[in-house]
Amino acid sequence: MQPLERLAERHEMVAVITVPPKPRGRGLDVIPNCVHEFARSKGILCKTPEKLKQTEIVRELGALNAEALVIASYGKILPSDWLALPKRVALNIHPSLLPKYRGAAPINWQIINWEIRSGVTIFRMDQGLDSGDIVAQEEVFLEEGEDALSLSKRLSRLSADMVLKVLESVEKGSASFVPQDPSLATYAPKLKKEDGLIDWTKPAREISNRVRGLVPWPCAHTFFYGESIQILKTRAEDLTPEGEPGEILEIDKQGFLKVRAGKGTLLIDRIKPSGKREMSGLEFANGRRIHAGMHFGSL
Repeated sequence: MQPLERLAERHEMVAVITVPPKPRGRGLDVIPNCVHEFARSKGILCKTPEKLKQTEIVRELGALNAEALVIASYGKILPSDWLALPKRVALNIHPSLLPKYRGAAPINWQIINWEIRSGVTIFRMDQGLDSGDIVAQEEVFLEEGEDALSLSKRLSRLSADMVLKVLESVEKGSASFVPQDPSLATYAPKLKKEDGLIDWTKPAREISNRVRGLVPWPCAHTFFYGESIQILKTRAEDLTPEGEPGEILEIDKQGFLKVRAGKGTLLIDRIKPSGKREMSGLEFANGRRIHAGMHFGSL
């Protein structure tokens, strides 16, 4: 949202494109998303096409004579006739240091893979998957305990400043576009619910990375004697005590639920049983009379 808000402050925005509204909540009411609501509050034309290859929507947008097209977190590859709409340039804001982590879920996979650096890349779109020429790139270091949600917000703030500078350079004719090296490309595939299933034989630090990388969806999850449990916040210790992977060792003095991993120990801070509210590891343990020797991962 921050790039959208900053662009609306500094530039004439002729239209906003976002995904169609989806049913939400228990009543399955069809509610516009935050992008749609923002455009409506500012009196900006907003389109929510189901399919991008519709002649009518392309013709309508073409009549607006936009100077630039800027994409952020849209989740769809634009057809060639969309890329030809703006007079000057079609730009994409991507939350990784391209060519690393091309694809749908770069923030998540950077954290899961224990990267120490992230960043924002703005590139000129082509027909490939995040493969266009780079016009701007800025690097950040991941902070201790940072999850996908907090990193997303941080990169959004960074990208809002970057895109304004890029558009200024395009307008002045001083923008420089540098081709990506395809040999360095890696892929960040779309997340699936099964990506969140915890394998307790993995090292504790690897499990903790997955927990952080999968917030707020699909969330890391496990089973506790048939009950589905989301694990939301953890930290890892390198000490590997006696026991089996997934075995509950103790509830420590700070209220962490300590669980043995394949290597090291996972300390569970926040947890959410299926259909219940989020709670601390201590609350979960007290509510179920958990004791040492019980196991996560038990179906």
